Amino acid sequence: MEEIRDDYKFLRIQDAFKALHLHVNLIGVIVELGLSNGSDCSCTLKIVDPWHSGSGLPVKFVARTIGALPRVESVGDIIFLSRVKIVLINRKVTALCNETSSSSFALFNGKHGVDFVPYQSSPKFLMREQDKNFLSNLREGMITYKFEDGSCCFTSLKDIKEGECSNLSCLIVHISKVYKDRWYLFVWDGTEMPPCNILVKSERLPLCVEPEMLPTYMLRKFPTFGSVLRILVDRVSEKQAIHCLQPGQHVKLLNLFFQVNMGLWNATFTPSTKMQYTMSRELQAFSPQRMYGEKLSSRWNPIARCISPSHSGITGVAHEDAPFVSLMDILTYHNVTAKFRCVVRFIQVYPRDVRKLFDSHGNIKLLAILEDATARIHASLYAAEGEKFFGCEDESDEEALVKKLNRLLGGEEMEKVPRNPPWVQCCLFSFYKHKMDQWGTRRFRIFDTWINAS
Repeated sequence: MEEIRDDYKFLRIQDAFKALHLHVNLIGVIVELGLSNGSDCSCTLKIVDPWHSGSGLPVKFVARTIGALPRVESVGDIIFLSRVKIVLINRKVTALCNETSSSSFALFNGKHGVDFVPYQSSPKFLMREQDKNFLSNLREGMITYKFEDGSCCFTSLKDIKEGECSNLSCLIVHISKVYKDRWYLFVWDGTEMPPCNILVKSERLPLCVEPEMLPTYMLRKFPTFGSVLRILVDRVSEKQAIHCLQPGQHVKLLNLFFQVNMGLWNATFTPSTKMQYTMSRELQAFSPQRMYGEKLSSRWNPIARCISPSHSGITGVAHEDAPFVSLMDILTYHNVTAKFRCVVRFIQVYPRDVRKLFDSHGNIKLLAILEDATARIHASLYAAEGEKFFGCEDESDEEALVKKLNRLLGGEEMEKVPRNPPWVQCCLFSFYKHKMDQWGTRRFRIFDTWINAS
């Protein structure tokens, strides 16, 4: 049955707050999107219009099935609401759109100049010719609109705390279905997440949150400074919500839960997580805390930046004139073989028993996991470079080796936790093991680096 709308008119959102218990018609821009609740087939979002300067009007949708709920393609899109009831939910004035009543909705692209065809509408919705003028005017009016939600304070990645919820304003770097039904959002705000204490004593630490590190061609789309946070998405309602996100979008995520596992930060959605609209002027103002300097041309790394990260001085290198680069710079460098200088933390080494550091030929053979704010990598230390690194030629001085490794790993004893490894400088070179598969067999080795006398 078609809906009769002869007496139809839109109510401004500021007037909807005064229309308690009445059925009204609204048009608004979606500025906040909540997760759908699969248990009762409901979801919430928040809308504004150019005449409302507050935080927006909550809209709750109730349907018979999940498929009947709005599937918003992008925060910032426009929604038409017909015969929704203004009610109080948790003491907040809310527009209720119930599929079982006479309510209906339609979703439109929010960009100015796009057509007037809804990309989703409920069966009862009927588009009128004069609605196109409302839609066009709202699209144009929102170009200069500034949405302000005074209730939201945003935290930079550099200030996040384990076990707490925070709001994050960030850039979507990558979205990936990595493992079975688990998705990951990779987000970045230009700042560096706090280094974590190492709490694991014996288990080998992973290089990344996801099951396997992304291939090089994908990593080349990542920023090479600042930390990229992984957000785990595995519930049905969460996966339905992230379909409106695209790499390159700037989004505000409210009520993310931050946690640490194996010394790596990650975040998860909570039942109260929401996605909030970011205006175009905010996109222009968004800038990272650390910016690229002039690109340097050298045999070490032509993309190196003029930054000088601080380090503890525990190690020394033979190439003090070489520029510092990040581990993400190294991972995404365009040549397989190259030399680099970086500031990292030695978060784990193998073997952990110094008596097993030397192979049958008396050569030092060690594998380290190195970490900075951008990535983790494996790096080996071998033979003469190992002797230079530890300042010894044989395994007779076991006590000195243990002491130096303890300094490097940030603990009085390697097997004790928690540890807080210090920042140290080191030189690395990349090489390949098989000529026919150079990128697939690319490895890293420490060279021209040593532990200074204490």
